[in-house]
Amino acid sequence: ADPEVLATGKALYMQHCATCHGANLEGQPNWKVPDANGVYPAPPHNREGHTWHHPDSVLLAIIAQGGTMPNSGMPAFGDKLNPDEMEAILVYIKSFWGQEELEFQREVTQSMQEQSN
Repeated sequence: ADPEVLATGKALYMQHCATCHGANLEGQPNWKVPDANGVYPAPPHNREGHTWHHPDSVLLAIIAQGGTMPNSGMPAFGDKLNPDEMEAILVYIKSFWGQEELEFQREVTQSMQEQSN
């Protein structure tokens, strides 16, 4: 990844995402279990979570529009971040994934792009 984009992504992640998803992308405890109000805690974005299971288009839409899953507490950032900033955050998140997760996510993203053409 471009070092400048990575640095921008890290700064934006720390400003907008780390409060819920953790400074080390570790997510909140018991992220698979809803709280008393039925809202799921923020998942990890490192390789332990499920972020890498989704194509770029879905991840960017979630950042922009908020969580789409029922009972998600994820707020929308489309009015706070421009598309380049959201992309930079995604680049930063991907820097925490291993080669296996990166390859899987690349294939999912490519497959989604082919389906929409």
